[in-house]
Amino acid sequence: MIHTYPFPADLIDEVNKAHYEASREDLVQQVTHSDVFVVVHEKMIRHHEAEFIIEGAFYTLDSANNKTMEIFRQYYPDYEPASFYAKNTWQAVGENSVGWYLSRSGTLSLEVHDHDGNTCRIYAERHEIE
Repeated sequence: MIHTYPFPADLIDEVNKAHYEASREDLVQQVTHSDVFVVVHEKMIRHHEAEFIIEGAFYTLDSANNKTMEIFRQYYPDYEPASFYAKNTWQAVGENSVGWYLSRSGTLSLEVHDHDGNTCRIYAERHEIE
């Protein structure tokens, strides 16, 4: 059985802040264009090969960031959310390290780096629909 733990308060506070700022922007913007948030699972093997899995597309930042956290829990259950420290910092977990950050548009990225140079990232990207 996989236990789900809440992500640390710093991460949740930053994501909530991004949601709030994005919702304020949405109130001000005209409905002349729309954005979509694409959630991606990227696996880079020793900086040579990369695999990209599109995990879904969402119309709200809130949904995309929540899906990012959900997918991380699903694929990487060995990394408890308590392993994540403050934004833009990395925490060693065994031989690996985990970290997270928010882009300027408020999208979340969760990353795992192992000692062999492999990197796994789950993140949302904002794309404008024309």
